[in-house]
Amino acid sequence: MNAVIRPATGEDSAILARLEGALFSVPWTEAALESHLAADYTLSLLLCEGDRPVGYLLAGFTPPEGELYRLAILPEKRRLGYGRRLLDAFFDAAKERGADTLWLDVREHNAAALALYRSAGFSVVLKRENYYRDPTEAALVMTATRPKE
Repeated sequence: MNAVIRPATGEDSAILARLEGALFSVPWTEAALESHLAADYTLSLLLCEGDRPVGYLLAGFTPPEGELYRLAILPEKRRLGYGRRLLDAFFDAAKERGADTLWLDVREHNAAALALYRSAGFSVVLKRENYYRDPTEAALVMTATRPKE
């Protein structure tokens, strides 16, 4: 099935909260998601197969920088190129908003995410020991510079 990326709105906070709970050991609360969705500096995308949400991306921009907060795909929908499509949409939004330097944090042992981010031009610049909980794990801070046109 072909997946479509659409902007997430305040009406999607419950959907995002369900996905967060299923995909992260320390999920954002619905209130935190509502706050994110209401802010004007954020990017919120929902990836759907038909009416079924299967992934999402949450980011923020304070040009000349942007930060990827969350990129998540349901386990049974991984390795279909959906993560790359959401990441490409993040890069497109960065261009539109004038953000040339992009940042993200990722669990040190999340090999699939690290491979995706590296393939998109991100590189590790810092390691934060004991950053994540449940389980405790280091975060790798990664950055990429969007090519200037």
